[in-house]
Amino acid sequence: MLNQNSHFIFTILAIFLVLPLSLLSKNVNAQIPLRRHLLSHESEHYAVIFDAGSTGSRVHVFRFDEKLGLLPIGNNIEFFMETNPGLSSYAKNPKAAANSLEPLLDGAEGVVPQELQYETPLELGATAGLRMLKGDAAEKILQAVRDLVKNQSTFHSKDQWVTILDGTQEGSYMWVAMNYLLGNLGKDYKSTSATIDIGGGSIQMAYAISNEQFANAPKNVDGEPYVLQKHLMSKDYNLYVHSYLNYGQLAGRAEIFKTSRNESNPCALEGYEGYYSYGGVDY
Repeated sequence: MLNQNSHFIFTILAIFLVLPLSLLSKNVNAQIPLRRHLLSHESEHYAVIFDAGSTGSRVHVFRFDEKLGLLPIGNNIEFFMETNPGLSSYAKNPKAAANSLEPLLDGAEGVVPQELQYETPLELGATAGLRMLKGDAAEKILQAVRDLVKNQSTFHSKDQWVTILDGTQEGSYMWVAMNYLLGNLGKDYKSTSATIDIGGGSIQMAYAISNEQFANAPKNVDGEPYVLQKHLMSKDYNLYVHSYLNYGQLAGRAEIFKTSRNESNPCALEGYEGYYSYGGVDY
């Protein structure tokens, strides 16, 4: 049953994937129904989510019941572990990129009971760091990760579950997550909050608009849509989402250094000598 619903589960858990861990921890007691009694394996399930971001890679392991109610893992709402740098830092060495995830994979396997690992879905979503790599560098890294999961893990995964999230997905997940935690979902669009997600490689902006604004919104034929339609908590929302690639913290810094590669940079302290690396390039 879990495998048949895995994409639905991933959609829900992606909400938690894009939230800062500290924010989730502060709000979880008020928003998420926790069941703090022990359950048998027949009534509990797990899901493993890898967040391959620009600044680092993280693994989130969630435990939940048959109704998708989150259950605690120890004293926490999830198992969380991270490593640095991110996959995009290994642009020229796909195998090393995949191997950087081994500690996270081992950590997840240590949490999920062995007898449940074969039915536990694993998905990896990469963000702007890989979106910005040139040529087939990103796909080579993803394939190396798929091989790692297939050869060194007993978790249930498919090639299409190891992929790159587009900017629209990132922005919409953040908007849904934030407004869920604020208790805004189900209310009129004017009562929702806009979100700005400043990542390492990109910035995502999202906010709800009226039906009239949606009807008059321009249509982007070739790229990601400007407006998404979401049905959440019995309410329809028109969600404007846009991702600004190269405007994230790390990518933006790299763009600054590109303009003054052979001369002093006013953004660096006077007398500083060193290198800044991003996306496999040294500045």
